[in-house]
Amino acid sequence: MKYLLVATAVLTALPLSAAVELNRIAATVNGKAITSKEIAFHLAPTIGMLCAKYPRQGEQFRKAFKEAQNNVLERLIENKLVLSKLEELDAKLPAQVLIEEENRIIREVFNGSEKEFRKNLEQSGMTRRAFRQSQKEKILVQAFRQQQFKDVAPTTEAEITARYRERSRELRDRSKDRISFRKIYIPATDPNNPAATPNEQLVLAEKIALQVKGGADFAETAIANSAGAFAKQGGLWKGEDGGGEMRPDLEVGFADIVFDTPKGQIVGPLKDRRGFTIVEVIKKNYGPAPPLDKKMRERMRTEVEIEKRSVLYKEWLKLLRRTAMIKRRV
Repeated sequence: MKYLLVATAVLTALPLSAAVELNRIAATVNGKAITSKEIAFHLAPTIGMLCAKYPRQGEQFRKAFKEAQNNVLERLIENKLVLSKLEELDAKLPAQVLIEEENRIIREVFNGSEKEFRKNLEQSGMTRRAFRQSQKEKILVQAFRQQQFKDVAPTTEAEITARYRERSRELRDRSKDRISFRKIYIPATDPNNPAATPNEQLVLAEKIALQVKGGADFAETAIANSAGAFAKQGGLWKGEDGGGEMRPDLEVGFADIVFDTPKGQIVGPLKDRRGFTIVEVIKKNYGPAPPLDKKMRERMRTEVEIEKRSVLYKEWLKLLRRTAMIKRRV
């Protein structure tokens, strides 16, 4: 939820060719509207990551943004298609279910703070009524999928094992990830040069990034240019806390970006609220995967079954699309 402000700021700053205004209708499905606020709400985490990865918000940013926006819109269109069908079936959802789901979100996402929950709704531009409607639609769609597409072929032991192998790295204990890297940090505001603007500092960071990517010694370049911790040690950071040794107040997932960068490669400049970071990944060790015990086997069985149901669900959606009235405006 902390990414909502970032998403709102980006969406309002981008020209209309890249994003819609926050009060526009993005699409209609059988007369049901999907607003740009809904899209912004679901895009928020992705936008935070893209803003870090593409500081200038140039062509690469716009391409990635458009792809993410399209993916979100397609999911919302699918939900509206299902909801149209549910209306025909006169599907109902008890009010208590919505209250319990809202309480769960407040408890798990906002540490039980009703005040923080309301604050984030205001910042995202969503009313509480709109939030509840969104949750209602999501729960109805999930329940319908589980009920209507439950009859699939039994999951085999081979499928469970294959699924586990495919997912084991993603399911690993990330708290035990270990990474060592070198870092060059260029502040957005340089205390030694107060006249330098953030854009000029970004230009400097881009120039340095080109140098190290072109073969300049990273450690020497860090010693000469970095304003970050351990600059005198060539910017070397050792993985005491795995992917989490980046400053904990960063809101744009630097640790994820860095840990996803292959060993030996350089990424950046990445942008945060304070400046620009260039990183060379030296060594990575992934945390251990969970054992394939009884609990994990059941989880993998469920995932395989969900995937099988999804195939049937997508085929059913294709049929719905043939007779639906869908108008996209973005």
